[in-house]
Amino acid sequence: MMSTIAERIRELREKKGLSQSEVAKLLGMNRTTYVHYETGYSKPTKKLKDLCALFNVSADYILGNDNNTSNTQTENKPKDLIKLLEKEEYTLNGEIVTQEDRDKIKRVIEALYWDAKEKNKRKK
Repeated sequence: MMSTIAERIRELREKKGLSQSEVAKLLGMNRTTYVHYETGYSKPTKKLKDLCALFNVSADYILGNDNNTSNTQTENKPKDLIKLLEKEEYTLNGEIVTQEDRDKIKRVIEALYWDAKEKNKRKK
């Protein structure tokens, strides 16, 4: 059975354990507008990219063109974590990560990386 866009959006929200209000807040909109997406009253044309990022799925999945919930376009390619953090907005535990916090995360990742490299040198 083919799911509608509204059904897919609702299922993705429920899998993340978020309320409609929480998703609306993360997307920077009011709850009523978001509810219209889940009821099929309106299409998430302007917020499709944000929905994909929030739920970590492709637009094709939300639009019903693909049944694979994973975003396979980049799934099998190695990723540079620092560059990844520079590209888009991200959420952590349902909260949007600010630029200041992303900078802190980058510094922590870099420190952990160099620490691991140093430990590996000592083992040889």
